[in-house]
Amino acid sequence: MSGAMFGILASVAAFSATAALIYLVVVAAASLAGALTRGGRRERAVDAYEALAISRFTIPVSIIVPVETTGAADSKHVSLTETIQALLDLNYPELEVIVVADRVADASVEALKAEWALEPREMFYRRTLPTAPVHRMYASERESRLIVVEKAAGGRADALNFGASLARYRYVVSVTPEVQFDANALLRLMAPALRDPGTVLAVTSYVERKHASAAASTGTADEWTAAGEDFQRLRSIRSWMASRLAWHQLSCGVPPRDGVSAFRRDVILTLGGFSLDAADPEFDLLIRLQTQPDGSTGRVVRTSEVFGHAGALRDSAVAAAAALRRRALHEAFRTLSEKEEGSNGRLRVMMKSVLAVELITPVAQVFVLIAMIVGTVIGALDWNAPFLALLFLTFGYGLVSAAGLLLRGGTPGAPVGQDLKRLLLRAPLEFVVYMPALLWARRSAAR
Repeated sequence: MSGAMFGILASVAAFSATAALIYLVVVAAASLAGALTRGGRRERAVDAYEALAISRFTIPVSIIVPVETTGAADSKHVSLTETIQALLDLNYPELEVIVVADRVADASVEALKAEWALEPREMFYRRTLPTAPVHRMYASERESRLIVVEKAAGGRADALNFGASLARYRYVVSVTPEVQFDANALLRLMAPALRDPGTVLAVTSYVERKHASAAASTGTADEWTAAGEDFQRLRSIRSWMASRLAWHQLSCGVPPRDGVSAFRRDVILTLGGFSLDAADPEFDLLIRLQTQPDGSTGRVVRTSEVFGHAGALRDSAVAAAAALRRRALHEAFRTLSEKEEGSNGRLRVMMKSVLAVELITPVAQVFVLIAMIVGTVIGALDWNAPFLALLFLTFGYGLVSAAGLLLRGGTPGAPVGQDLKRLLLRAPLEFVVYMPALLWARRSAAR
């Protein structure tokens, strides 16, 4: 009996490891083939940004900046001031900036009031979406396009709902203070909607996580100490590669790991706003938008345009963001599965298939090692098998990351020089160095 049991376990371990390895090989080969095919070329011609910037047909946009600070002398007002100025300096003909602040410290409010000449105002608007109570609303004497709102704590979704209620324009965009961008960022994001405003309900773009010194200046950095930041940039580039190779060709879309999205305001109001219970409110709204019975009347576009960049996070924050992303993916699968009736069944199957790749790939990577170790322990495999699997996964990561760097090389802001060399050299070490660090950070945070 024990011999039969060991035989069954050996067969299951061998079959599972083989299936997982085949899956990973297919994903890696598809990524490399796509990068070789499309590397160095853009999928479309660059829009004439100057013409769009002065055109009277360019659709006005309301930009919401959700902010949460808690310290008595929080320094976030400095980056917030810079973000406000950058948004107002965007090369876009008509926009407004709505800063919605939860639990802002007095020092931060006073700094903003002094910088922007804010004065309390009574503003009349239709409270279309329920939100936490509003304490004060300020208008800027210095800049008529700026509104600052103080409200009770309600979270990011609540802030976005209030901003959508207050917004005057057809499209709503949310930008966090950590994102840095150039003057044409909004034109890049809005390009699909400007080309086809009748059918585009939402657009998502991409924010790249960069090495601190690379983000600060030209993109060329020589330090070899911030390995975690390089690994984050590689993960970010692979996420961008998914947009470039897959999502932009599909008639549907969900946000990348880090991104900026634009929604048509009437869609937000029709669907009841951003969910307060969702792991990622914008992810959830995009899924709900594409599972409506009349969803065929519009579409969501996930572009591979780079809106801007943000600095790297601590390992604990990366682990928390990864856990949040998995929750959002599971919620998306539940929503897609609950609404199989209607005219969008094929669209939902397509979305589930592409999302499954993001969920299954990291599980398959870990499962290969576990299956190899189990097979070795029960004597079905040689002791060299786990080491060969680890070697395969290590260079598999490097191969896919190299494909992403190849594809990214044909677009503005790509890593160059020493920056590119360092990323290529570190790419194979991500699975054996960074993945254990993230698992440890997640375990420490759970204690």
